[in-house]
Amino acid sequence: MLAIFFKHKILSSVILIFLFFSIICQMAVGVIFHRMIEESANMPTTENALLKQCKLKFINCYKMNGKVMNTSVYVDKFIQKIRVAGVSLERLSHMAGQMMMLSVLTAGIAVCISLAAGDTLFQIIPYYLASILGLYLYFSVSGIVDIVGKKQVLKTNLVDYLENHLMPRLELEKETEKEKAETVQNAAERINSGKEYMKTNSENDTAEKKDILIDYTDELEDLLKEFLA
Repeated sequence: MLAIFFKHKILSSVILIFLFFSIICQMAVGVIFHRMIEESANMPTTENALLKQCKLKFINCYKMNGKVMNTSVYVDKFIQKIRVAGVSLERLSHMAGQMMMLSVLTAGIAVCISLAAGDTLFQIIPYYLASILGLYLYFSVSGIVDIVGKKQVLKTNLVDYLENHLMPRLELEKETEKEKAETVQNAAERINSGKEYMKTNSENDTAEKKDILIDYTDELEDLLKEFLA
């Protein structure tokens, strides 16, 4: 009964190739998401290039706009843009389904050719079995891989880290820089006031007062240098 596969070697090979690559694409996408989920549990020290890129873009966006209005939308866009060898994971997942359908289509073509060549229904049964088993294998792998579920878990992990860990740290840094800038500005104003006072009262001040003002100005300048360092 299986002799029909060898009778149409090219079509049989095409069926198996499409089926094989449809399964490989599904598994590849699943593995990539699985690794990213594992790495997302330790975002501060992750070495995953995609997750590091996600953090860097988020930080740049926050600094440019002052804040990120919708973290969930940002993460959705990031996941949609994930690419492997120039192909997005979304497209790779769709390609898996298309190749599975091409495998079934090729099996149908093989059945038509076999019937036209005079083969009996019993002889072409292997093509039907190959199609059914291929579909069963494809959907079984899809269920095990669970790409939709993995995307949701990854999104939850990223949103949690960005909103509850990274954003508060960025806000704290922003407040610290603001306080530092205000301190530097106040110190600079005090230095300028001291210099103006020395300039306007240089003729009436005693040498002792001048020394005090000079020391005071030097102290403020040292403080300013310390904040600018």
